[in-house]
Parts: sequence; C-alpha cells; structure tokens
Amino acid sequence: MNPHSFSFNSANMTGLTADRLTAIEEAGFASATLWPADLFVHFEDPEAIIALIRSSAVAVSAYQCVRDLEGSPAIVRGRKMELARQFIDQMKLIGCDMLVLCSNVGDNVDRNWAQAVADLQAIGELGRANSVRIAFEPICYGSWINTYVKGWELVRDADHSHVGLVLDAAHIFLPESPLEPIEQIPGHKIFLVELSDFPTASLDKRELLRNYRMFPGEGVRPLRAFVDRVEATGYAGPISLEVFNARYRASDARFVARRGMQALEALFGSNPAG
Repeated sequence: MNPHSFSFNSANMTGLTADRLTAIEEAGFASATLWPADLFVHFEDPEAIIALIRSSAVAVSAYQCVRDLEGSPAIVRGRKMELARQFIDQMKLIGCDMLVLCSNVGDNVDRNWAQAVADLQAIGELGRANSVRIAFEPICYGSWINTYVKGWELVRDADHSHVGLVLDAAHIFLPESPLEPIEQIPGHKIFLVELSDFPTASLDKRELLRNYRMFPGEGVRPLRAFVDRVEATGYAGPISLEVFNARYRASDARFVARRGMQALEALFGSNPAG
C-alpha cells in the first residue's frame, strides 16, 4: 500500500483547523477528510481558513457528508440534493473531488429499490456535472441499507461512473459482516476505505462508533484480514483513519495524528509500499 494514500479524518481530534492540519501534515499524512465545520468555525475567518487549506501540503481526500437520501420522501430528497450542491460548492473552494453520501438511517425509510437506484443516479449526475465522485457509505445501524454487501448492490445497480462505495471497517466489523464478499467488488468501484478498530464491549453501536473507536491494532478486530481483502480488489485510493474517540478528542492533536501514523506503519509494515 502506497503511504501517499494515507489520509486522516479531521474529526478524530479537536482544536483550531490550522492546528489540526499542521498535526496531520507533521505526522506524515498526505491528505485529510474534512467537514463543513472545518471551513466555517465559530469566530474564525472562513476566507482565511479556505486559503490555509488550499495552501497546505495536505490534500483533501474527501468531504463529509450528505445523509439520508435514498428512501426519503420527495421533499426530503429535494433538500438533500440541494445540500449536496452546497457541499460541492464548498468542495470547489478547497480542491476536493469526493463527497461522502451516508445511507439512510431514518425510521420511516421507503424501501423502494428502484427509487433508491434513481436517487444514487441523480446525485451521481450532479457529481459528474461538477467533476465530483459520490462515495456511498452504508451505515450499520440503519434499518435498510446497513451492510457493505447491500450497499454494493445499490452502487452496482445504479451503474454510474461517478458513484462508488465506501468500505468503512467500523460499519463492517460491528454487524460482523463477512469479509469474503469484498473480493467480488471491482477495485475501481471502491472510492474510499476507512479504518478503525474496536475494543471488546457490549455497548450500543452508535456509542461505540462515536466514542470508542481505536486505531488499527489497538483493539480486537481483524484489520489485516480486512486490508488483505481490499488490496485483492486492486483498490488504489485513499486509506483514511476515521477514529472517533472521546479520549483522542481531549488529547493534543499532534499526539493523536502521530499515534494514527504509527498504527498504519505497524499495520502495513515499516515500508508500506513494499
């Protein structure tokens, strides 16, 4: 795995956007996943932050995220598409070309497969018109499309050049999805891979996801087996650490970013490209 593909989610830590970007760069990451909150921080100048991001050596690998599009009522879908347009405008300001779309986690999802396919095609067309790829992420606590296998079926059926899949280890391990089907997904249709680990715990999935994620090797999940399956597809995109952890949010940003890079070096070996 090429170390230039290593990315770090800005929400893994807290602090000023400038400080977090510096920590990510100093740790050796080539890119970062950013959020609207990184651009529009209370009491900070958005223009200055945008200029900072554009001048940084850290590229922006992905922008998080639009939620709850597929299976929503028409009026809600309209709002989500407008939000996607606004996010894409923001992405243009910082040189990002991948928007994450999380699956619907609402209680009243209309499980109309044809409509869900059409929804992904519609946002894919929006992406194509703006040279932006749409990375669809199945969320494990959703009521419908809540596994990567189901998510891949939707992406496959949408059959759109600008729509691909997010493989988030967290949302694969928590529902204990099998890893073998990963090898059936063409590598070019995987747009983003996100890594995290977990301790042994019986907490609610959302609680684990929001406060107890760990860096690879710190928990008990089979990260190496997951990575092997992904590499077998020929995937060559960003490998992003998405580790939402209450302890890390209270820690120094440089410490968190360094710890993340150390975890990747241990996972991939001292020479990740070898």
